Amino acid sequence: MSAKRFNFTWHLSEKQRELFESTARFRTGMMGRRFGKNEVSTAIEVDYATQPENYTFGTDDRSEVVAWHVAPTYRQAYLYGYKKAKEKIPDALLDEDNTRGSEWGPSKITFTFGAEIEFLSYGNRSGLQGGGVDLIVGDEWAYSPSEVWDEDLRPMLMDSGGGAVLISKPLGENHFYDSYKRGAPPDAPYSDGEPPAADWESFHATAYDTPFIPDSEVDAAKETTPESVFRQEYLADPQSGGTLLTLDMLEYEDAAVLEEREPQQWNWHVSVDLGVEMNAAKARENDTDFWALCVVVEHPRHAQAYLADVQRRRGQAPSQAAQWIKDCIGWVPSNQVKYEKVQAQAWFETHLQDEQLRPIPHTPDASKEDRIIGLSVPFSNGQVKLLDWSDVPGKSVDWSDFRTEWAGFPGGKVDQLDAVAQALDDVNFGTNAFGEGLDMYGRDIE
Repeated sequence: MSAKRFNFTWHLSEKQRELFESTARFRTGMMGRRFGKNEVSTAIEVDYATQPENYTFGTDDRSEVVAWHVAPTYRQAYLYGYKKAKEKIPDALLDEDNTRGSEWGPSKITFTFGAEIEFLSYGNRSGLQGGGVDLIVGDEWAYSPSEVWDEDLRPMLMDSGGGAVLISKPLGENHFYDSYKRGAPPDAPYSDGEPPAADWESFHATAYDTPFIPDSEVDAAKETTPESVFRQEYLADPQSGGTLLTLDMLEYEDAAVLEEREPQQWNWHVSVDLGVEMNAAKARENDTDFWALCVVVEHPRHAQAYLADVQRRRGQAPSQAAQWIKDCIGWVPSNQVKYEKVQAQAWFETHLQDEQLRPIPHTPDASKEDRIIGLSVPFSNGQVKLLDWSDVPGKSVDWSDFRTEWAGFPGGKVDQLDAVAQALDDVNFGTNAFGEGLDMYGRDIE
C-alpha cells in the first residue's frame, strides 16, 4: 500500500517549504518566533517515515525507518513533537498498540508498516543511545549542550547514512549558529561569506515570513519588547546579544600576553559554581546539577584581568567533581579553589582537600543576579578579556557555550556567569595610588 494514497494534513508557507523540500542530508533552520518551526519539522518526520525512498540519506525501506525528534524536555517533545506529528497521520497508518505519548518520558509513534518516530529529550542524554537512526530532528537546538550533537547524535547516523534537521531560534553565536553557517550560502543573512559545506543547507526566516500571523501582530510585539530581545527572538538575529549582557562586550586577547611574565607572577583566581542537588530527578528538571569552573588571570600591577578558561560538567558526585576540578586546573600555578559556602555545601571542603586543593569558601554580599549584572562593567570597558588560545599548542578553549549563556542572560542557565563573577570579586579594578608597584601617578614600576 502506497503512503501517497493517503491525505496528509499539513499546510506550509513558502519559507517553510524551502526547508521541507531541501534534499540536503543536513539541514539547519534558524527561525524567529511564530514561524511555525514545529509544523515544518514534524511534517518532515512524517514525510520521511512514509516515503524514505524519496530522500538521499538513510534507508529506502519504510518498514525499517527509525526517526528521532529530540527536544529540550520530554514535555516539549510530547506537546510540540508527538502531538503535532500524530495529528498529521491518518488513523489507518497508525499502529495504536505500539504508539504511546507521555509528558514525563519518551513518546513513540509506530506506523502499521513498521516505521517508528521516537520523541526524546536532550536533557536526558542517557536516553540518546542506540544506533541505526535514519533521521534526527533537533528542536530548539540553540539551547542544547554543544556536546550532544558531537558525542551522542552524530554517531547515530554513521551506520545508517542518516540525515538531520536542526531547527531553532538563535541564542547568540553558539554551536547552533556554527551549524547554520556551515550550510548558509554567501548571500544568506548572517553567513560567514564562505560556500556551504558539502551535504549541508541552511535557511533563515523571521516572524514576518509567516503568512499565518499578520505583520501588525509582530509590530505590536516589537513595541513592548527590548530591541535586542526582539532581534534575537523574532528576527532570528544571532548577533543581537541579550538584554543586559551583549556580545559586543566580549573582547579577546591573544594568550601570548601571559608570556610577558612568569606564571607565578600573575594572580590566579579559580572559582567553582557547585552543582549539588540531593534529589537527582529535581536536579535534572531544574537544571541544578551543572558544575561550572572558571580560571581568571589578573595582572599584578595593572587593573587588567583575563578570563582564561571556563568549563562545565553535569551530574557529578562531589568526590568526582573534586577530581574534575583538579584535572581542569592542572596547568594553573595555584591550588586555591573558591566556591560559595552555604550550609548544604560546607562539607565540600573535605573532597577538595583530598585532591590536595585548598578550599576558599566565600559568602557573597549581593544576589546572584546583581553579581552577574555587574559583569557588564569590567567586560565592557576592556578590563576583562577572553583569552584566545588558538595559537597555543595543546591548549584549546571553546567559548561558544559561555557566549551563549552570556547572550541569554537573564534567561537560561547562569552557572558559568556566576563562577566568573565570583572569581572577579577578588580582582582589584581600582586605581590605588599607594598600591605595591605603583607610584602616585599610576605609573608601572618594574
